Amino acid sequence: MYKFIMLLLLTVTMAQSVDTVNNDLDNDLVPDNIDKCLNTPEGVFVMLNGCTKVLYRDVYFDHGTAYISEKFKDIILETVELIHELPGYKIFIQGHTDSIASAKINMALSKRRVLAVQKILTDNNVDKKKINISWHGETMPVSSNITAVGRAENRRVNIILK
Repeated sequence: MYKFIMLLLLTVTMAQSVDTVNNDLDNDLVPDNIDKCLNTPEGVFVMLNGCTKVLYRDVYFDHGTAYISEKFKDIILETVELIHELPGYKIFIQGHTDSIASAKINMALSKRRVLAVQKILTDNNVDKKKINISWHGETMPVSSNITAVGRAENRRVNIILK
């Protein structure tokens, strides 16, 4: 009888520890015992550690314009689909320029670029309240402004879902 009770207690203890190991309180499909981000919002992709996978999309512009080419309109529209399918993401739009014009002109241009991208999002039923916008002019280059290639890489709007 003693062996039976010990076996029963051992079985119950093991069952409880398995339940603890397999808990997933935030429903992100990552067990809590390995989840580094225990409060992941619903409607986002997660990495193997349970933290939100940040998604990046970039839109590039010709010098001195806020015109969005068809290629980049398609990228924005694909991003709209992601936003609708994954409603847990916060949306950040950041505008940038190269350093060819004055800092004042570049700041205004980066704002126009952000607003152009935001308009496509909102025209496609993305809630404006979910969008955080900022513009930085020439202050945050990702490449050198000495070369034409570097300047082209700096003329961008980053769409970040996190």
